[in-house]
Amino acid sequence: MPMRRSRIRRAVTAAATNHRIAEAMTRAEPIRLIAEDYVAGETLTDAVATALDRVDKGLEVTLHPLSTEIADPRAAEDTTGSLIGAVEELGSWPELEGHAEVSINLTSLGLRLPGGGPRAALEHAEAVCRAARNHGVLVTVEDEGPEVHPETFEIVTSLLADFPDTGVVVQAARHDSLDQIRELAAPGRRIRLCKGAYSGPAREMVTRPHDVDLRMASCLRALLQSPATAMIATHDPVFVAIAERLIADLGRGPDDTEFQMLQGIRPLEQRRLADIGLKVRVYLPWGREWYRYCVRQLLDRPANLWLFSRSLVVHR
Repeated sequence: MPMRRSRIRRAVTAAATNHRIAEAMTRAEPIRLIAEDYVAGETLTDAVATALDRVDKGLEVTLHPLSTEIADPRAAEDTTGSLIGAVEELGSWPELEGHAEVSINLTSLGLRLPGGGPRAALEHAEAVCRAARNHGVLVTVEDEGPEVHPETFEIVTSLLADFPDTGVVVQAARHDSLDQIRELAAPGRRIRLCKGAYSGPAREMVTRPHDVDLRMASCLRALLQSPATAMIATHDPVFVAIAERLIADLGRGPDDTEFQMLQGIRPLEQRRLADIGLKVRVYLPWGREWYRYCVRQLLDRPANLWLFSRSLVVHR
């Protein structure tokens, strides 16, 4: 049965992200209007304008350029150049100083290229991190799934040696999530904890929803009790409330703790947290691949369907 569900999911993913279907959907005005609430635009100019608006409202921002997995070294170099350009643009705005971050996908930097993909991805990530450091912009490396998790974790560990403020993503639903937090937690380290942004085999992932919640609670406590900067990526009211209580009990504040939420999801809650003195960072995806991004968000985490549909009715 799990194998059948996996085959069905792959078929649905292939159909939903088919180039022709995606092109048709991106031209459909109703779809574009809905997507405007969740994506910061198709161009860097759009994304920066959205970022400036959010920072003006007292929020932090993470810009995530939407791109597909690349197929040749030249494309990886082009993507790296585009990321560096985005970093330079963010760094050119005084209003964004100390408030801006970019998140990067290593598969877009060549991770899966044959014959030295991980080495190429590391070199390209280092180039982005150097530019970010020079322009006062932070970087977080995404965890893109079980298929590339070992290589991603190894590259992030290498980056931390020279760029210790590189953000690391820990998926609570992974069996080794607590071990990762204990291994990574150190002063100056930035760890983004989320419940689980992808599905995976039972040998790697906790699958029962109740067990995932228990693991998330354990990871949240371990992270907030650690010396690392805690980046809590959740929209779940239960975990927001747990985190608020732990932050108060442990005496943590905006210098070493932040909430992270997606653009368009629970904006009133983002505002509430910021108004009571907590740091809130809004995740701003941008680019022409916005339709595939939205579809994959729903396919990888079906619970996101509830978040997206609810936010169409009430922005809380």
